[in-house]
Amino acid sequence: MIKAIADIDFDKLLEGETISREAVTYIKDQVYSSKENREKLDAKIESLKLDIKKEHDSVKVKDLILILGICEWIVGKVKEASELLKEVKSRKTGAYYLGKCYQELGDYNQALECFERAKKTDMEEFDIHMDIAETKRMSGDIEDALKIIKGFLQAHGNSAELHCQWGCCLDELGEYQEAFKHYEQALQIDPNYAKALFRMAFNYDMNGEDEKALEYYERCINLSPNHKNAFINLGILHEDRGNYDEAAYCFEMVLDAEPTNARALLFLKDAKASISMYYDEEISKKQGKESEVLNIPISDFELSVRSKNCLEKMNIRTLKDLTKITEAELLSFKNFGETSLNEIKAILAQKGLRLGQALESDTESELFSAKMTMEEEGDAIEDISELNLSARCRNVLSKAGIERVEDLLKMTDVELSQKGVKENYLDEIKENLSKFGLSLRTGDNSEAEMERNATE
Repeated sequence: MIKAIADIDFDKLLEGETISREAVTYIKDQVYSSKENREKLDAKIESLKLDIKKEHDSVKVKDLILILGICEWIVGKVKEASELLKEVKSRKTGAYYLGKCYQELGDYNQALECFERAKKTDMEEFDIHMDIAETKRMSGDIEDALKIIKGFLQAHGNSAELHCQWGCCLDELGEYQEAFKHYEQALQIDPNYAKALFRMAFNYDMNGEDEKALEYYERCINLSPNHKNAFINLGILHEDRGNYDEAAYCFEMVLDAEPTNARALLFLKDAKASISMYYDEEISKKQGKESEVLNIPISDFELSVRSKNCLEKMNIRTLKDLTKITEAELLSFKNFGETSLNEIKAILAQKGLRLGQALESDTESELFSAKMTMEEEGDAIEDISELNLSARCRNVLSKAGIERVEDLLKMTDVELSQKGVKENYLDEIKENLSKFGLSLRTGDNSEAEMERNATE
C-alpha cells in the first residue's frame, strides 16, 4: 500500500496495464487531503509533460500520457485529461478514466462506450458495472440502471456501493423514503461509506433538517477530503445559518485543491462579502432609493400596446426585471422587434440603467455604478482591504509588504510573481482592481517574463 504521496514513484506507477483503480483512488484522497500534497502532484504533472516531450520511444510515451491523463483527472482538469486519455483509450485503464471524464463532462453516451470498452476483458468487474449504472441514471435511463443494480443483488447484496446506487435511482424516481432505506443499509454495511453519507446529508438538507445535514456532511468530508460537493453544500448550509467564517473555510478547502472551481469561487466571494459587511446609514439610504427605482412598474411608462403585451407575456413587470434580460432574449420573443427594443432602452436610459445589467452585477447598488466615473472610484480606495480580496490573497500581499492600493498599482505581474504572489491571486487582484477602473503597471515583455518564470 502507498504510504504517502511523497513516496509515490509516478515513473513506476504504470507497468503495462497493472495500474489499479484502488491506487488511483488512494492517490486522489491523498492529494485532496492537504495543499502540500496537491502542490507535489502539480509539480509531478509538469515533470511528466517535460518527460513526454523528451521521450522518443512511442510505447513509453503512451505510458506517460496515460499517467499524465489520470493525474490531470485527479486534480480536476477534466477537459485536459480527456484529450490526453483519448490517445490511450485502446488500453483498458485509459478507456476507464476517459469514461470518468466523459461522465463528469455530461457526455453520457461516450462515457458508457468507454466503460463498456474497459470491462470487455473482465465481465465480472462489479465496480465498472456500477459506473455504468450510475451513468445510465445520470442520463435519465433509471430503468436500465436499476436493472443492472438488481442483477448484482445476489452476488453483491452486501455491497455499500450497490445500495447507494439503488438509493440514488429511487431518489430520481421521487421514492425518497425507499431511497433513504438503501442509504441506511449502505451505512450499516460500511459506516464510513462517504457516498451514502453525502446522500443522507443531502436529503436531510433538502428536508430542512439542518442539524442532521451538518452532522452527515461533516462525517462525509472527514472521511473523503476530495468530496468537493460535500464541502460546497456544507458551506452553503453554514452561510444560510449565518456562519460565514465556517462557510468561507469550506469553499477555501475546495479551492486549495481546485483553484479554478467556479462554484467555490462564487460562493467564497459571497461569504467574504457577508463577513466584511457593515452598516452605513448613507449607504443604506442610497440603496433604499436605488431599490425604489428598480421596483418601478413598467406600467408607469408610456409604451406601445405591442411592447406592453410582449413584456406582460414574458412576465416582466418592473425595471429590475428588464435589467435581468438581454437584448437578444427580448428580440427572440415573438412579435418583439427593434422599435419595441428602442422604446425599452430609452426608458432604462432615463434611470441610468440598461438591458442585461443585473447579469453583470453582484448587488443592486452596482447597477448604478455607471453614474460614478472610474477616476472617482479609484480615488475613493486607499487600503488593500477595500478591494474585497480573499483573506488568503490579502495575507500574500501583506507578506510581500504591500498594504496600500497605491503601492499595488506600482507593481507589474512579474514583480508580484517574484514576491511570491501566485497566478490565481494575480487574477483575483486584477479582477478586483478592474472594478474600480484600475490596473497593475504594465512592464516591458511582462507576459514573456511570466512564462519564463513559470517554467523555471
